[in-house]
Amino acid sequence: MNASERRALLEEVRLASSCSHPIRICGEMVQLDTGEIRRRELKVACKDRRQVLCPACASLYKADAWILISAGLVGGKGVDQAADGHPKVFFTLTAPSFGAVHTTRANGTCHPRSKTQGFDRCGHGQPRSCDMQHEGSDEILGSPLCSSCFDYRAAVLWNAHASRLFSHTMRQLQRRLAAAGGVKRTDLWSVARINYLKVAEVQRRGLIHFHGILRADGSEHASSAPPSWLTAEFLSQTMAEVVRSTTVTGSDGVPRGWGRQFDLAEVEPGDSHAASYLAKYSIKTTDGSKHFAYRFRTRRQIEQLGVDDHRRTLALTAWDLARQMDYRHLNLRLHAQAFGFTGQLITKSRGFTTTFQALRAARAVFMARSNEFRTIEGTFTFTGRGYDHPRAVELANVFFTMDKELRHERVEARKRARMAHMSELDARSQAHDGAPQALVEKKFALPRLGSDLI
Repeated sequence: MNASERRALLEEVRLASSCSHPIRICGEMVQLDTGEIRRRELKVACKDRRQVLCPACASLYKADAWILISAGLVGGKGVDQAADGHPKVFFTLTAPSFGAVHTTRANGTCHPRSKTQGFDRCGHGQPRSCDMQHEGSDEILGSPLCSSCFDYRAAVLWNAHASRLFSHTMRQLQRRLAAAGGVKRTDLWSVARINYLKVAEVQRRGLIHFHGILRADGSEHASSAPPSWLTAEFLSQTMAEVVRSTTVTGSDGVPRGWGRQFDLAEVEPGDSHAASYLAKYSIKTTDGSKHFAYRFRTRRQIEQLGVDDHRRTLALTAWDLARQMDYRHLNLRLHAQAFGFTGQLITKSRGFTTTFQALRAARAVFMARSNEFRTIEGTFTFTGRGYDHPRAVELANVFFTMDKELRHERVEARKRARMAHMSELDARSQAHDGAPQALVEKKFALPRLGSDLI
């Protein structure tokens, strides 16, 4: 490869933002300096959010997700900063059990044998216990102790109704809060608003659970304070009551509710740790691999997957249930790769925060300042995927890795510099009479940003 070819390869990868699978488009562009119109082929980033498919684009999506969530927690990006002081609750809602699965308990055990029952077996002849201590990377985690006892049909259908169950839960929460405020549910907006953001994650057992934030606002969303009785503690208590009692009934007449395990925790003002925690789930596939990154076209595709029997059976169950008349409206065949979950990865109420569209538009305006060309809308057409050079994908991954490492080093350097500055201020405050230590620490407190973003 000569120097000219190397420069062309580097430029090709750079213009595609180190994307692993760029989109090729062709159209007309105006050179801003001369006004000359040229027809050019471009390779633009695919903007895929899934890390296993495109690390560079997924990293940008994760950063946007962090900004989106953080703005809803502490304000910014068009969200009033008064939201930082509003009551907030972090929640985790899980699915009920559909059969015992291999797990790791707090003491490291899985399903130890009971002293009274001994070596008990189920009706299919499989042991009901497991005395092993599984490592975090053990592939058996999440798989059932007995696949015949595990109710795959009910598990898939629960996934399919999970989004509807959450929506009903929010309505029930609003109804109870309205009663506490002495108004009808439809009039709650005149007193308070409950804004939220949630992220869906598939557990190892193949069941959906939701992580998210509830924020109590006044009638004008983040710009107005909620009533004094609507505290984070009251919001958490009411949410717990609603989660325990709320169910939805599908077209098959079966009621479906939340699992017994759920978590609610108050979020302190200025705390943006939840943004990092939630953003990391935004770039995952169903199981973290490429196997379930795309929709399946045939049942045979699922049968030939190189995965364990548990995940394959969940996908096959969703595919087969789509044929039944009672479940055709759920479009389970289109969601077999998500084990029947038909909802969106990230959903939020309108007043919680800004939007991905607004963040991308702001970035586009900023990047346009350095462009030499301007595209002519309506002239571009799709011409294919991928780079011209066969080694471009390898180079794109190298560029992304190096850029990520450099950003991490810059952040760590800034942290060390600020810590050194704080230590110097601390020493000065102790040497200076009448300079309270608590005031110095408060004034120069470091922002608690999520390390997962880097």
